[in-house]
Amino acid sequence: MKSTFPCVDLKFEGNTIIQQGESRKGVLRFVDDDHFHFAENKVQHVIHPELHWRLLDRTKHGRIHTNANHIKVEFYIKHGEYVSEQQLADMLAREIEQMGESLCDMDLKEEVEKCC
Repeated sequence: MKSTFPCVDLKFEGNTIIQQGESRKGVLRFVDDDHFHFAENKVQHVIHPELHWRLLDRTKHGRIHTNANHIKVEFYIKHGEYVSEQQLADMLAREIEQMGESLCDMDLKEEVEKCC
């Protein structure tokens, strides 16, 4: 299977700086949609807890996560669960309102600190 990831940020850990056309053996880790981490073999792998996502809240169709750097909100609504664009917009608005109420009741600074 082949996949193309345009415009990604790759963090490289190796013994020396990699040169154009050079290849290295190691471990490539998918961090998130825009970030990858490559650790060359024989180099101690550094774990980045600040990049691990923690679930803050969940609704029927959505989730909100945080790490030390970002907040991520995802919604998953099957096409058969709405009949019009307006109904979809209303569903999203209700989900966002519910998540917003939950966020107001939590100490977000404390949740972010748990990511480090």
